[in-house]
Amino acid sequence: MSILLREQEQVLALKPEGNYGTDATPTGAEALLVHDISITALDGDVAKLNNIVGFLGNQGSVRINCYCRVEFKVYLVGAGAGNVDVPPHFATLFNIASHASVVTAGTAVDYTLVDTSVDSGSLYYLAKEHLHAILGVRGSVKWVFSTTGLPYLQFTGMGLYVEPVKQGGGLPGVNFASVPEPLKWTKTTVPTLTLHGQALDGESLEIDQGQPVEYHGLIQTEEVIHSSRNATLKVTVREPDISSKNWFAAAEQNAFGAFAMQHGVDVTHEGRIIEFAAPRAQLTNCERTFIKGLAHLVLTADLVATAPGNDYSFASR
Repeated sequence: MSILLREQEQVLALKPEGNYGTDATPTGAEALLVHDISITALDGDVAKLNNIVGFLGNQGSVRINCYCRVEFKVYLVGAGAGNVDVPPHFATLFNIASHASVVTAGTAVDYTLVDTSVDSGSLYYLAKEHLHAILGVRGSVKWVFSTTGLPYLQFTGMGLYVEPVKQGGGLPGVNFASVPEPLKWTKTTVPTLTLHGQALDGESLEIDQGQPVEYHGLIQTEEVIHSSRNATLKVTVREPDISSKNWFAAAEQNAFGAFAMQHGVDVTHEGRIIEFAAPRAQLTNCERTFIKGLAHLVLTADLVATAPGNDYSFASR
């Protein structure tokens, strides 16, 4: 018998695991307010049988292993007015994407990259009454900002497959009432956007952690592991007078410099502010494009690390 499953009847809940791959049993209290969900609930390696049997025809296949792929977006929101030292409701995504957090009471939550002892999470994907428990989830994040849309975080990851089951009644306790609305990314909400000391008349910004994960199914180990990291940024800006800043020359020379962005104004947006800093952004390209008939430059840069975990850092406050 078929079921009537609508796209809006999906729920995701994520909880940190105490031990890798051990179900942490998320509840509605750990639900994520997400959009654009793409879940490959069953993926893995399949080997074709290539037997020669004297006649034409498919000889079938053998499934070797199973894992899941997950991708979704969540609007970038803080914990809400006054909650400067409270992580946002989706903060576990940062932890399972190789970030560690430090809470400074009354000030901020600071995030830095880590290369060892990376957290993992149990992700419950509920498609109406069909529950997919995806364990040992790890992944990578990308920040996307635009003056024509709402800022969001895109999470891409993998996890261990568990056969889905039917769970009547959905996921109890789901309540998004305390999640604040996202803050637009415009002239009135971005007091700082600089690259190599130059203030940017920005149109859009993407910061990509660039840290993919791979499934490892060995004889004694089954785990999703980060394989590498190559963080980058791409910022589109109104083209300046070349005598004030020659971005083409800077890209030709692969120039280094700091990048900084603050989304949210001090005091006014307390509890909803995000600050991002990258000390060594190396320009890799500069390309002219036209938006609404006006010239813009698309600047791309590598976020270069000089020591473990110092590619970039950010804070919510």
